[in-house]
Amino acid sequence: MDSILPVTLTLLAANAKQLAIGAALTSLVWFLEWLRPAGDDPGLKGRWHNLKVFAFLLLGLMLSTPLVNWCAQLIPAISLIERIVPNWQDKGLLGAVAATLIYALVWDFFQYWTHRLEHRFAVLWLFHRAHHSDTQINASTSLRQSLGGALLGFWFAHIPTAIICGGNLLPYLGALVLFSGWGYFNHANLRIPLGPLTPWLSGPQWHRLHHGRDARHHNSNYAAFFPFLDRLFGTYQQPAKDEWVATGIEGDTSPRGAFTQAFLPWVQRPGQQSTTPRLRRLRFSGENRAAAEPEA
Repeated sequence: MDSILPVTLTLLAANAKQLAIGAALTSLVWFLEWLRPAGDDPGLKGRWHNLKVFAFLLLGLMLSTPLVNWCAQLIPAISLIERIVPNWQDKGLLGAVAATLIYALVWDFFQYWTHRLEHRFAVLWLFHRAHHSDTQINASTSLRQSLGGALLGFWFAHIPTAIICGGNLLPYLGALVLFSGWGYFNHANLRIPLGPLTPWLSGPQWHRLHHGRDARHHNSNYAAFFPFLDRLFGTYQQPAKDEWVATGIEGDTSPRGAFTQAFLPWVQRPGQQSTTPRLRRLRFSGENRAAAEPEA
């Protein structure tokens, strides 16, 4: 008991720090969203809700620490890259930039397929739909994740990436930008198109299509950082000029409470008929079809 209490207090302090960072970044981007909004703004109420979901998520991850630590033991001491090319990483700024880009590309590859499968199979979609149920997407939407969805990402994206790249490959500043900052940017309610960079970097307009309510935008734009992965695997969709689509889920039946979205995302709202997509075969063609196929 004496050893558990200090660890618990340390984890709670770390979670409080993460929540404070989330609130600060949400507030900072909110000012920019106010200046150049791309759609309806949820105001303080919507952002506060997403921060509450994030707080519950952090609590769930803290309680999952033994499981996460056990999974982390699967990571070998020497990464696959290091085995193939020993001492490959240069020192200094160039090495840090190269490490960040390589880690980001490998992680985004695994994230792409995890994300795509979450949209394809009903049992996985149940853990992911809380993120898509936000009808007024903004920077805080990046925090709106279920515990199950976060653990899926850990197992199927972070663990394989660490096996290939190593746990210490990504520099601290690179990690801060990738996993603490970029999600706020590409979910932001910002009318800022990236122009010729759109096929190469995930921005607010491009990723907004992925959250689009209209079925023609489903099964598209899964990458977190690099849209060329969607081009490679046939799910890329280019936003039209000045296209800023409405977001959310048509016929949404997912729970609305912050606690249930974080811990019980499969619960149906009372009196709602399920629109969960059927389990069906994954298509590998380049044809861009709707991911969700409503129950008959």
